[in-house]
Amino acid sequence: MKNYLRSTVLASLCAALIACGGATPSPTPSSSASGSDRSGCTDAWPAAGQASSTGPLPLLANSDLAPGANRLILGLVDGASFPLGSSAWSLKSEVFDITNDGCTPLAAASPLPFTWAITDVRGFFIGSTEIPVGAREIGLVVSGTDATGATVLVRFTSFVRPKGTAPRPGDAAPTVATPLAATNPQGIAGVSTDPEPRAEFYTNSASELLAAGTPFLIAFASPAFCVSQACGPTLTLLKSAADQHPGVVIVHVEPYQMSWNGTRLIPVLAAGGGLQATSIVTAWQVPVEPWIFTVGRDGRILRSLEGVISPEEFDAALAELAAN
Repeated sequence: MKNYLRSTVLASLCAALIACGGATPSPTPSSSASGSDRSGCTDAWPAAGQASSTGPLPLLANSDLAPGANRLILGLVDGASFPLGSSAWSLKSEVFDITNDGCTPLAAASPLPFTWAITDVRGFFIGSTEIPVGAREIGLVVSGTDATGATVLVRFTSFVRPKGTAPRPGDAAPTVATPLAATNPQGIAGVSTDPEPRAEFYTNSASELLAAGTPFLIAFASPAFCVSQACGPTLTLLKSAADQHPGVVIVHVEPYQMSWNGTRLIPVLAAGGGLQATSIVTAWQVPVEPWIFTVGRDGRILRSLEGVISPEEFDAALAELAAN
């Protein structure tokens, strides 16, 4: 059985989100893609794990890059690992298929709007790209200006998985029941670690919604035990977006195995002391948390959103569900 919510991936996402540790971050090759060959304009691209830059150092926080549609989650830090970025920065990205042709971008340059992961602490530049089938390594050129108007130019590469782990747009949503407050002896406290839970997030099971053909959003996040520290802020943004779209059905799921200690939920730790994914996470193949999916009335994934999600993305996702 695959190990979802892998601790190694979560640790790297933690570093991306809160700049923990003192080492200089750089793109890290995926072990599954080691030995990838390059073709075309190879001299223009840094070696794997390196970057050329006017100053900022890149850290691509994606855990599941694969052929098809992808959101790019880009963090920038300085030489002391201090996070950089704000809405005053203006950046765009070009993506290249290093495996096939490192000379020609896959598409025209696209904007990289900034959003906070943890307000005024750490943020990311969120973009999108379509990675072609067969690509094993992509190159990214990030350009623009920082808050002072100074030029930003960063080149780096990232390996691509042959196939994505998490469900992607168009895939059928897994048919699996999710916990309900009404059937838990402790009510909402027995199914959520959110200190300010919304009752409506725990009144519908995903399996029942799928059977009824009801569009919904499902959020995998653990506010109390989130390794990346982004789950609480993600749910806060989700609640705010939900207020603007009151008719949309939302399901929140704790991704880790939990038990009731008489007062609250606590994790059921593995023999080595680590957090353990639930069977629901295994069914949905969620690599890291937080992760958001939207599902249409036909039971297929509309959006698959990893990690940091902007208010604009939440609003667009819920508006799409409302119109589905």
